[in-house]
Formats: sequence, structure tokens, C-alpha cells
Amino acid sequence: MTKPFDATLNSLIDVRPADWAAFLAARSGVPPGPATTFDTDLSLTVQADKVFRIDGPTPALVHLELESSSHLGVPEDVLRYNVLLRHHAGLPVHSVLMLLRPRANASDQTGMFTWNGADGQPIHQFRYTVVRVWEESIDGFLSAGVGLAPLALLTNEADENLAAAFVRFQDRLRAESIPDTVTRSVFGSAIVLSGLRHHQDRMAEVLRNMAVNMEESSVYQWILRKGRVQEAVAVLLRLGRKRFGPADDAVAARLRAIDDIDRLDRMTDRIFDATDWTDLLGTE
Repeated sequence: MTKPFDATLNSLIDVRPADWAAFLAARSGVPPGPATTFDTDLSLTVQADKVFRIDGPTPALVHLELESSSHLGVPEDVLRYNVLLRHHAGLPVHSVLMLLRPRANASDQTGMFTWNGADGQPIHQFRYTVVRVWEESIDGFLSAGVGLAPLALLTNEADENLAAAFVRFQDRLRAESIPDTVTRSVFGSAIVLSGLRHHQDRMAEVLRNMAVNMEESSVYQWILRKGRVQEAVAVLLRLGRKRFGPADDAVAARLRAIDDIDRLDRMTDRIFDATDWTDLLGTE
């Protein structure tokens, strides 16, 4: 998967996966319950963006696909992932297609995909949920949890008054007692993801008015470094998966805890020489 902003989105989801699981379950009609991230197996050619297992009264998987650009055929891809996940897990699978900006909208993303037979009659109908981020409310994303709060800045409501929306986003981060590392990570993700909807000059003006000098502040330097680190970790996870198999939660957590971009670059250089994940993580 090589989509713009994918590393930032994956990092944001991983910071607070329970927020995303609860939001997606509610939107797709899955009964609430304890949630865990469900690892897909590439041997099944499943390359879904994210999958959660919800262990409510009726256990199910919630499958998320994120799109930032428009192209036809996405619903058929979503159906393929859905069927393979159902076969793999033996659980109902509810798919959610989240469109991140208006330009991601395509005419075939209706929430229903139909396969017709040679006689023109439907052979198979597949129902999925479409979330168009720009049509959502700021409060809807802010109340969904810190993990989804940055999406509030991508709404039409935020576009009308970006400065006010950003103040509300910051207030949401302060309203909950969360570790400083989480706050900084979510804040950095919000700045990066804002580029999906808002020109960088507009975003810079908003931040300047909030007494944040983006060119000179440590925050800006941290955001730039964080973006590079997120991309490097995403590359390592993708290449390592092909080389050693999927990284378990412990390995993924250790990788994401590394903020030394030079070390991550060295790990990438020796990905094909390392014998396994443990060997790779031993790179200094």
C-alpha cells in the first residue's frame, strides 16, 4: 500500500486504536465490545488498511479502507478483502470506506456493490459503509476520542473557520489526561493530515496567529522529524513483513518507539542481511 499520508494515518490509529474501533463499529452497526487490532495475512493477499476484532455480543471484524484520491473500482477491492477476511477469521466482516477529502469521492462509492450475471440480473450484492470525512461535524470527531480528533480539521465545518477549529482541537487534547508523548504525536499527525485539505500557507498562518512560529519553533522541527520517522517505520514494517513475516505487537511497538532517523535508515539498509526481526532490531 503506497498512499499519500498512509504512514501518518497508521501511526494515528496505532496511538489510540480503541477510539477508531469504537467509532467504526458504531458506524457499521457492529455491537460494541472489547476491541483488538486484527493482523491480516499477506499470504491471503489481504492488504486491508486496518482491521479490528470487536468481541461484543456478536463477535465481528471491522475492516477499514482509507482513500485520499478518487478512482473507480474501490468497492470491488473492498469486497475482495471482506470475503478473504471472512474466510480467514470465520467471523462477520463489516467494511468501512473512509474518504478523507472531497477529491476522493467517486461515482461508484455508494455503499452497495452489485455483481450482475450474464443475464443482467444481480448475482451478488455487497453492503459497506461510506464515511465522507468532510461531511462530518467537528464535534463528532472530537467526541469520538483523541485518536480521531485530527479528522475534525478535515471537515467542511473546519474549512469555514480553520482557526476556530484548531482551537477546539487543541482544547480537546487538553481536556483528557493523556501522556505528553501521545499529545505530541496526535498534534503532529493533525498538522501533517491538514495538508489533505488545507494549503500549507493557510495552516502556517493559523499557527502563527496562535503564537507558533513554524519555521523556528521546536514543535515544527519535531513535526518534520516525526514525519520522517513515521515513513521510515512504515517502510521497515512493510519490507520486514515480506522478509520475516508480520511483526508481532511487541516488535511493532519497539520499532515505533525508535525516534532516531539515522538508526532507522541503517536498519533499512540491512533489511535483507538481517536474519529475523530480533536481529534487525539489534541494529545500532
